[in-house]
Amino acid sequence: MARLLRVVTIVCSLATGWFAAREIYLMLPAWQGESWPWVVLDLGSLLLAFSLVFVVVYFVMDDTWRRLLAKKERPPES
Repeated sequence: MARLLRVVTIVCSLATGWFAAREIYLMLPAWQGESWPWVVLDLGSLLLAFSLVFVVVYFVMDDTWRRLLAKKERPPES
């Protein structure tokens, strides 16, 4: 179960990071005729967006799974 949740967390994090980078890519101007430093700067911003969103979603989902599955913090059954 823990391995399945880990895989789901990683897949969801990768997907949201990819969508964030895709949205930023759609906002960038065309690279035709641009000098290479500007293209590298754009690629760096895409990588940064992907990384930040991936890390945030990964840790939030991982923490959520841990809290939901922790036996100490469950409310008492009535």
